[in-house]
Amino acid sequence: MKKGLFVCLMVFISVCLFASGQQEVQAVNPEDYASTALEGYPIEGLGWNVTSDVKADEEYTIACVVKNNTNPWMAGFSGGFEKAAESMGFEPIVLSPAKNDNIEEQARVVDDLIQRQVDGIVISPIDSNGIVPCLERAYAAGIPVIVVGTAANTDQIFGFIGTQYYEQGKYIAEYIAEALDGNGNVINLPGPPEAQNAHERNAGIHEVLDKYPNINIIAEQPSNFRRTDGLTVTENLIQKYSEDEIDAIIASNDEAAMGVIMALEGAGYKVGSANDGIIVAGFDCNEDASYAIQQGRLEVSINPDPPSLGWLGAAYIVQYLNDGTLCPEGYIPYPDLNTMDGVIVDGSNIDYYIDEVAWWKQPSK
Repeated sequence: MKKGLFVCLMVFISVCLFASGQQEVQAVNPEDYASTALEGYPIEGLGWNVTSDVKADEEYTIACVVKNNTNPWMAGFSGGFEKAAESMGFEPIVLSPAKNDNIEEQARVVDDLIQRQVDGIVISPIDSNGIVPCLERAYAAGIPVIVVGTAANTDQIFGFIGTQYYEQGKYIAEYIAEALDGNGNVINLPGPPEAQNAHERNAGIHEVLDKYPNINIIAEQPSNFRRTDGLTVTENLIQKYSEDEIDAIIASNDEAAMGVIMALEGAGYKVGSANDGIIVAGFDCNEDASYAIQQGRLEVSINPDPPSLGWLGAAYIVQYLNDGTLCPEGYIPYPDLNTMDGVIVDGSNIDYYIDEVAWWKQPSK
């Protein structure tokens, strides 16, 4: 219904950007993130308590494309999208590559959706560059695409939603620096080098830790957002560094952090500040990590609340399909690290998080 209008508006915006010499994609500039928090989101709340007044005016078909069907974050994201469909009244399609984290297959999924002429797509890309051609084909077909999480290096999309990865890195690094009293050896295990959000988070970590002259990053190797990689990389590193030489490890996400903990405990190393052991930090507040925080094995994590991201992507597309309302331009942060409770999670609030906020406690359908 609105596809022709979408193409006209997006072409006009692109021409204006070209004329002003500002074609650089705003969404991939982490330095802008701290000041882009928005008011007037079309949703409220976190986890499975999200609400929205947005309702579909017609029988839209909207797809959600994830990176894989194994990562808990992806399950939370697609689950939130499906809950949004129930609330807003559109037909949801949830798809993932047949081979987990395979960008070629994810691109084929998008191309199939273009052929099916769906009304909109919400996607978490595997690769910031590899996903671009198919997203631009969707753009040319007049299908609004909301990119979530990992940015796509193109301005030919409808909007980009993500947790504040750059800010996340800064928060976790500052937390670790304070826990170490500004002194110690840190191992940093960033995400996959092809993922823009991994770069942003890692940039935030370095910005903070580089300000502490007595904190040394003694090793840095990708853990690729995977538990197996966190385990293997840590097992290799502890062949080089003894327990006394490692004060903290920052993992790329909680899946990798749980692999780190498995490797450390398997080697007989003490883990957690409560045990006078190695401090481990992660990101995502998934189920295993939440209980690890409660047990004192994982020190801190950050709640990116994937269900609300699925809700928000759906809400912006439905708003547009209803009446032509466009997304805010550039990057749309949610949840806001600076204003929302239940985002930074450690031993002080883990019980509340598990009982009231946890995104992984998906209700039965």
